[in-house]
Amino acid sequence: MVPCHCNSRVTSMKIGIIGTGNVGTHLVKGLAAAGLEVVVIYSRTLAHAQEAVQFAPTARAVDFLDFTACPRADLYLLAVPDQVLPEIVAKALFPEGTVVAHTSGTQPMEVLQPLKNVQVGVFYPLQTFSKEKDVDWPRIPICWEASSPEAGEMLQQVAVALSRNVLEMAGPARRQLHVAAVFACNFTNHLWGVAQEILQTANLPVTLLQPLVEETVAKAFQFPPFAVQTGPARRNDQTTLQAHANLLQDFPEYTALYQVLTASIQRQAGFAPVSGLEAKNRNPGKPAQ
Repeated sequence: MVPCHCNSRVTSMKIGIIGTGNVGTHLVKGLAAAGLEVVVIYSRTLAHAQEAVQFAPTARAVDFLDFTACPRADLYLLAVPDQVLPEIVAKALFPEGTVVAHTSGTQPMEVLQPLKNVQVGVFYPLQTFSKEKDVDWPRIPICWEASSPEAGEMLQQVAVALSRNVLEMAGPARRQLHVAAVFACNFTNHLWGVAQEILQTANLPVTLLQPLVEETVAKAFQFPPFAVQTGPARRNDQTTLQAHANLLQDFPEYTALYQVLTASIQRQAGFAPVSGLEAKNRNPGKPAQ
C-alpha cells in the first residue's frame, strides 16, 4: 500500500495510463493505492488493459488512441517502450489543455512536442519494475520535467503522492542517471545470472552467493566502490586470472565479458591490463587473461 501524501486537489485529479507493461501496471497500482483516480487505461491488446483495470476498477480499458472519446483525464502518462513513443505521439489524440508526460529515462521531453494543444513533460520513476513483484513507491526516486509551470506543478503533485524522493531534473541529467542505472542494475543483474549459471553447472546452490552479494551492495553505499574493489583483477593476480580463463573455456560466451571487466578493473586500479591480442600472442593456444 502506498501512503497518500495528497491534498484534495491531487486526489481529485484524473489520470490516464497509456501502456500496461511493467511500468504502466505498477503506475496503475501505485496511483490507485495512493487515492488518485485512474480513469482510462490503454493497451494495444484490450485484454491487457482489462487486466490492469482490476487495480483501478472505475477505469475504462481501451485499445484505441483517441482519448477525446474516453473519460477525460487531467494527466496522461505514456508508459511505453522508447521505440513505441513516436508511433503513439503520431497517432494519439488528447483532450485540449491536458498534460501528457512520458516515463522514459532517455527520451527528451521534446519528443512529445508534435502533440497539439497540450502541455508536455517527463515523469521518470527510477526503479526496476516486474509485474510479479510489488515495489515500495515511497522510496522510489521520481524525476520530473515540464514544458510549463502548470504542467510541472501537476507532475510534482502526483510524484509527491507516490514518493518521498521527488526531483525536478532536466533531460541531460536524466539521461546520465539512466545510463548509470543500466550499469548499476541491468548489467549487475545479468552478471548475477551468469554467476548462477556457473554454479548450477557445478550443482552448487545459488544461495551460496547471497551473503557475498548483500555485503557487496551494502559496502558500495558506505564507501566509494572503486576504493573497496577486491578480487584477482584488483590484485593483478595473473595466476588466478589464468585459472579462471581456463575454467571459462566451458563458457565461451562469457570469456570476452570476463576479459573486458578484468581490464576495466585493472585500469581503475592503476595496472596496465594486457590486451586480449597481446595475451594470445604471449600464450598461443591459451585463453586471453
